Amino acid sequence: MKIVCIGAGPAGLYFAISAKVRDAGHEITVVERDPPGATYGWGVVYWDDLLDALYINDRESAQRIRAASTVWQEQVVAIHGQRAYLNGYGYSVNRATLLDVLAQRAADLGVDVQYERAADDLAEFSDADLVVIADGANSRTRQSMAEQFGTQLDQGDNPYLWLGTGRVFDKFTFGFEQTPQGWIWFHAYPSAAGVSTFIVECQERTWRALGFDELDDAATTRLLEEVFDEHLAGHALISSAR
Repeated sequence: MKIVCIGAGPAGLYFAISAKVRDAGHEITVVERDPPGATYGWGVVYWDDLLDALYINDRESAQRIRAASTVWQEQVVAIHGQRAYLNGYGYSVNRATLLDVLAQRAADLGVDVQYERAADDLAEFSDADLVVIADGANSRTRQSMAEQFGTQLDQGDNPYLWLGTGRVFDKFTFGFEQTPQGWIWFHAYPSAAGVSTFIVECQERTWRALGFDELDDAATTRLLEEVFDEHLAGHALISSAR
């Protein structure tokens, strides 16, 4: 089969790997509009059940992902200066590293990964037996064919920010702060050497009351550093991933 995957995120790359592992004769191309290594996220969390499935599907990429991952041993809930510790462990891997691993594995198998190539017109792939749309929730292709696909988008109520920080959290940490404008909270976990993922969330009315709907990136991170000063222990928040 001739297969084209639009989008070189984890979904598109891993589909290409899976298809090639099952039949090396497939001619597979992955098309990505961004340059190599570009990503807008930080760390990705997973547990043993996913890792087991990855090993069953393609042991080579599973080994590489596991080797690049950090294991955290406990979960912590921090509120009003008190901390509660919960049993449990999981894995986290830097999203950029995950993309590197998958792209290299796909290339090793003979998948043609083409970066900085926009797929604005599906007609250019008319000779493909299968076209896989894997370019995210805001896929332009899916939006243009929403009626044919039966696309349905459900939007959550709470705004959130996916940030990074130089504070290394060695445990999966939930932190809650009560402000005059309402509660705001985060969850954080290690995602790479010297960097942790730091995801902030609150209700929309709190978001607006704190001014996040009007502040730029720099002002937003400064305000969040003040709100979560105790948890960050003097470390800065980072708004741009690789």
